[in-house]
Amino acid sequence: VLRLVKLLSRGEGIRNLLWTFIKSFQALPHVALLIVMLFFIYAVIGMQMFGKIALVDGTQINQNNNFQTFPQAVLMLFRCATGEAWQEVLLGASYGKLCDPESDYAPGEKYTCGSGFAYFYFVSFYMLCAFLIINLFVA
Repeated sequence: VLRLVKLLSRGEGIRNLLWTFIKSFQALPHVALLIVMLFFIYAVIGMQMFGKIALVDGTQINQNNNFQTFPQAVLMLFRCATGEAWQEVLLGASYGKLCDPESDYAPGEKYTCGSGFAYFYFVSFYMLCAFLIINLFVA
């Protein structure tokens, strides 16, 4: 351990690198807060727009992946942020999907859940995550 301290005291380049690394950790809470805010806003919007879609096994919106509760919505967004089948989730949330029988849809509106807004919602979320948030976190 003392050799490492002695090496760091002599090496100007290593000391500058270590100092920069320590200073970058000061901005980490701000970036984390930005990511949490983005996920929170998109999860709430997703719950309002796609929370009534019926959970059908074999589709991307099922019992494990849905927008019916806040934790499930955040988990679904995390899947989309990592790029895991976000296009299929987009298509599963588009207009004309079967409504959940427990939701309060009107008679004759069985296939009116989902929204055309899904295209803007998922593409904007993926672009923000892929090109902005991930680069901020890595930088």
